[in-house]
Amino acid sequence: MKNIFLLFLIFAIAQNTYAQQLKAKVVDENNEPLVGATVYFDGTTRGVITNTDGFFNIKKPENISEPILVITYLGYETLYENNLKNLKNTYQLKPNPENLDTVDLYASPFSRKEMLEVFKANFLGKGRPARQCEILNLDDVIVYYVVKENTLYAKSTNPIIVKNDYLGYKIKFDLKDFQVKYSSKTLDIHYLKQSYYVGFSFFEDINPKKLKRRQKIYESSLNMFFRSLIEDNLDKTKFQVGYKGFLKNPKEIFGVKPIENDFFLIYLRSKVMKTFKSKYIPTKITLKHKGELSTLQFQKPFCRVDQFGNNIDIQNVLLIGDLAESKVAKMLPVNFSLKNN
Repeated sequence: MKNIFLLFLIFAIAQNTYAQQLKAKVVDENNEPLVGATVYFDGTTRGVITNTDGFFNIKKPENISEPILVITYLGYETLYENNLKNLKNTYQLKPNPENLDTVDLYASPFSRKEMLEVFKANFLGKGRPARQCEILNLDDVIVYYVVKENTLYAKSTNPIIVKNDYLGYKIKFDLKDFQVKYSSKTLDIHYLKQSYYVGFSFFEDINPKKLKRRQKIYESSLNMFFRSLIEDNLDKTKFQVGYKGFLKNPKEIFGVKPIENDFFLIYLRSKVMKTFKSKYIPTKITLKHKGELSTLQFQKPFCRVDQFGNNIDIQNVLLIGDLAESKVAKMLPVNFSLKNN
């Protein structure tokens, strides 16, 4: 059984920049100040709330060049801003028109309990880290199954709050899309074709003593692999690369090219690229690390990463195997690194 996990999680792009203070006001549809609105940078531990006049003052992360600023307030649509060079003086939030309590358009053939189990397995992941995670507002999550698509969907008008006792974080995850696709009308994992979710996340460090666990997770992560490719130290980080059942020198498989704004282009060498009638055929590369085995299926023959190894072309790389289990339970802040922790 191939458990395929496609994560379209939107990452901030990291590089060294000067810190700056960002100030603005958050108002409602009547231009009245919204008090206590949450303002944070996606994928980080940096966030604030608006004051009694609706104003916020937040410091831009020093090592993130193009972060996404997220503004949320209960009952209102979430607002995202990635053009921080032209920050507005005022941000107006719109009431959320979607009432998820009325999601009864599809008669789900499975019970809510059954569907929630699938949701948690494909959102949190599996294993010990997932078992030590708790969704604090599970009642806010709406799950339903569309029979004609053989697909389980999940939605929530409020950010999903995950308490991760394994890594010592509380995560607010603003879920934008969640789908688990099957080959037939079932929830059986053996018929799972693909699962993915999209969203924005804010981390609160509730137990810094979990640093060793965080480091261990990071050392086996896709971020660390890409970072090791960039820094040419895969021997040191113990990653092994395989192709068609044989271990290969990573330099025979991958090329690395610096591009604009301190990003890096990681591309497949021509010797491993296959085409049919001039059309690229997805290429599978095996990745081994300390007993864990994964497959990177390149939907396109390249991806761009930042200095932390964060892949900004997430849709280009499909994960199969152990890395596919690295879901919210193993999520770390986007700018986490061993050097800075």
